[in-house]
Amino acid sequence: MVTKKYLTVVLILVATGVILLSVDWEARAVKKQLRSLAKEMTWTPNENELEFALRIRHVQEKIAQTCQVDIPSYNVSQTVLQKDIPACLSIAGSYYRNLSIGLKDLKIESIQVPRAHAVVTAYVKATDAYNQRNDHALALEINLQKIEKKWLVTDAKEMQVLEK
Repeated sequence: MVTKKYLTVVLILVATGVILLSVDWEARAVKKQLRSLAKEMTWTPNENELEFALRIRHVQEKIAQTCQVDIPSYNVSQTVLQKDIPACLSIAGSYYRNLSIGLKDLKIESIQVPRAHAVVTAYVKATDAYNQRNDHALALEINLQKIEKKWLVTDAKEMQVLEK
């Protein structure tokens, strides 16, 4: 009876160990960081200034010191410094009344710590100051670098998708 209990406990511990070893913790961390970034890049006109300022701070913490952004659908092609993110998001916040970003098909193409490469489809829903809808589905390549135990975005590039 006692040996069956010990055998059961040992089997549970072995199974737990196998599960823990099979999980790719770095890939999970990268996905979590990208989903969190998309969530922080979502706002509505009802949001107060303090909430918006906190959102900007959280976005700033997820971006590397320099980040190359190439998104032709939104006429953006520039290197953004981490310290310039509040100004960039304030401009975007004044231009877009509503903005939401949803990520689908998030795939980590490669991880070689301290670098990671991800591909994702971002569904952007935006309403500008003139009440015009500006919605896009963007295929993005995103590179990240692990700095001080945090995955930070170093560049984001829109991929050209061939249509059938």
